[in-house]
Amino acid sequence: MGFSSDIMHDFVAKEIKNIYSSYDGWKCTSRPTGNRYDSIMVLERRNGGHHECIKVFVTFERSVPSPLPEDLTTAERNRDGMPTRFTCAVMVPANADTSSVPPEILVCTMRSFAFEGKELTWVKKPVRKTESTLAKVPA
Repeated sequence: MGFSSDIMHDFVAKEIKNIYSSYDGWKCTSRPTGNRYDSIMVLERRNGGHHECIKVFVTFERSVPSPLPEDLTTAERNRDGMPTRFTCAVMVPANADTSSVPPEILVCTMRSFAFEGKELTWVKKPVRKTESTLAKVPA
């Protein structure tokens, strides 16, 4: 059985691609971690004679699991022998507990999902009011 993406992963992938745009040369691949909904997004590009690699651990849990997956902190091997600039990050829903994340790892919060109390909720965009919708509302 392979890794299948769902709507939650699609929203997160879109957020990551907004931060690390393919226009800037980033190529994004996803890897399952085997831990329910958790996954690792691997972003790679060549920039100024260097190979850059960023691994983003995506979790939908209330608190970040400790220890982090070993694959997150392991640098990718570069086939052509060029130097690799490697960083890693964690992406969690808003209001999640990130106290177990080491300080050298960047923490990003999702705009699409947040915790309200103990419940994970989908954060919808606010409805934009226009003149036509205001005219339909009785005074």
